[in-house]
Amino acid sequence: MSLTAHEYAIKAQQLCVLPDIYLKLKDMLADESTTLADISALLSLEPALASSLLKIANSALFNFPKEIDSIDRALMILGIKEVQTLIDTYGVTAAFSGLDPTILDMDKFWEISVDCALLTKFLAKKIKLENADSMFLSGLLHNIGELAIVHTSPKKVQYCEGYDREETPWDRQIDTFGFTFSQCSAELLSLWQLPTSIIEPIALYKDAYNEDLDKKSTLLFITTRLALINSHPGMYSKKTFLGQHLLEDLSLTLDDIDQALEFCNVEGMAIMSSLNVI
Repeated sequence: MSLTAHEYAIKAQQLCVLPDIYLKLKDMLADESTTLADISALLSLEPALASSLLKIANSALFNFPKEIDSIDRALMILGIKEVQTLIDTYGVTAAFSGLDPTILDMDKFWEISVDCALLTKFLAKKIKLENADSMFLSGLLHNIGELAIVHTSPKKVQYCEGYDREETPWDRQIDTFGFTFSQCSAELLSLWQLPTSIIEPIALYKDAYNEDLDKKSTLLFITTRLALINSHPGMYSKKTFLGQHLLEDLSLTLDDIDQALEFCNVEGMAIMSSLNVI
């Protein structure tokens, strides 16, 4: 009997445990009485996380003119909302750090995920999308469901990775599982209680081509495909694969797309290094 996206997410939740430090920080951030000093004190007890946060804070994601050289300064400059984004990034990526790379090409997985995150962030800013802070994580984690499923059904996941120009990855996923990896991503992130603003575009974007969805979901539809184009040069065409009507809905041009790709290609490896996924 085939498992549902939710059932795969439950299995992954049991196998891929979120770090204790992440759970403590989540509890602190949910408490309105928590101060930046409280967060800094806890981060000081976890050098690996503190180092990762500083790397990301000094990356092109934020592009501050001066180096941020301490957790206190990072917290003061970034603020609680951005720090929460960084902590969510750390927690989810760390939960899947022990996967066997012989089963799934983890470098390729994170390349596409980081590309999608950077493209989404760049274009969200380009179109002045309201409340776009969460869109980086929507892009980064849109396909995390694949890592949730690979524990239980590695051969099926490997088959889904064999797509070519005649079909999309999402076609194979639906044919094989009855749902897309992104649907499993949304289920898992819901179980881990990430913000709804991150999860909703992931849950909905696959239908953007044929349905009138919100701008965040529409943008994620475009950037997931754009990340795939970027990782497989020549396999798909930007003019036909992205959906011209969707670009028009968001007032995006192919010049905008090319600028986003240039930004992504310049910054991608540095962000992967900051996230400790390479």
